[in-house]
Amino acid sequence: MSPCGPALCVPRPDGCNQMELELQQQDSGWVFQNPSLGVLQYRVLGTNFRDYAIVFTQLELEGEAFNTVELYSRTETASEEALQLFNKWSKDLGFWAHQQAKLQRDFTCAQRILQ
Repeated sequence: MSPCGPALCVPRPDGCNQMELELQQQDSGWVFQNPSLGVLQYRVLGTNFRDYAIVFTQLELEGEAFNTVELYSRTETASEEALQLFNKWSKDLGFWAHQQAKLQRDFTCAQRILQ
């Protein structure tokens, strides 16, 4: 396993919360974890390395695990390819269409990342 240390910026009502998160790469491809921080699995399901990434995350908080599938897009409107893959992965992993939510675009943290 090799360490990977991305910076994670989370928008909050009172500003941007930036933290370092170290993940260990598992044996297979784009799969990472850090159980001591509650990250049981962080898996890149699909990306074109240019416009979008689809990520599956399994977290554990207070003894309870929960899963998310997230579509990250570098454009205001995600491409049709990205949306189709996101919908396919969501369905394959047991998520229903009514469980999807589009989060508001927020550039609060973009300024911190680009500094």
